[in-house]
Amino acid sequence: MTDRGSDGFDVDVDGLTARAGQFDGLVDRLGTIERDLTDALSAAGPCWGTDAVGQSFAAAHADPADATLGRLSGLTEQLGSVGTRFADTAAGYSSADDDSVDRLSQPDV
Repeated sequence: MTDRGSDGFDVDVDGLTARAGQFDGLVDRLGTIERDLTDALSAAGPCWGTDAVGQSFAAAHADPADATLGRLSGLTEQLGSVGTRFADTAAGYSSADDDSVDRLSQPDV
């Protein structure tokens, strides 16, 4: 259903709802990628060695790598939140539209 507002914009409630549902699969895929990467990195352990060059590499890159992995984990939650907001927006618009139709359908008292 596409609703055409009097202010010149369109809202495709059904399309928005359908797109919101697609986020679940994306969240699942991202979660799998994050778990697989975390498991692989944990299994590999510190791979830069214990010599001076390895320690220098670790000092420069270990913390940023850990921070990146942490952001990937947070991205899963954020992506799920976007899908939820899409669904909530579609439901809110549909509800407001239905309420407006009901009010306009009521006889003047």
